[in-house]
Amino acid sequence: MSKIYNEYLRLKAKDPNKLYLFKSGKFYIFVGDDVDTINNYVVLKRTNFSNESQKCGFPESVLDDYLRVFKNHHLDIEVITEIIPINDDDSKLEKITNYLKRIKIDKITPLEAFKHLVRIKEIVDDEERS
Repeated sequence: MSKIYNEYLRLKAKDPNKLYLFKSGKFYIFVGDDVDTINNYVVLKRTNFSNESQKCGFPESVLDDYLRVFKNHHLDIEVITEIIPINDDDSKLEKITNYLKRIKIDKITPLEAFKHLVRIKEIVDDEERS
């Protein structure tokens, strides 16, 4: 499975009501069941993303236009601009350290910084449950 689809599944397990919009190259895409949901409001061309899923999306240049449309429909959309993989074999400290090494701290917004903190908390919580 792709990194985007794995992240989609992880996020959906956490909040199945939210729609997740992923940055993929010069496009923003929806995957999985979010493709069906978003197409109830805005018709976007569907294509195969993987054996498990379809995708639909639009060029990055029109992101603000689409976000305005989604907001007008009262859709709960989270934009995912970067996926940082976590190696399950690492210890909790190694996972957090490796995660932090991949963050480009001089290029993130406060909201993105908060999302990174939430992800670090998830790493800690996952380790404590194990």
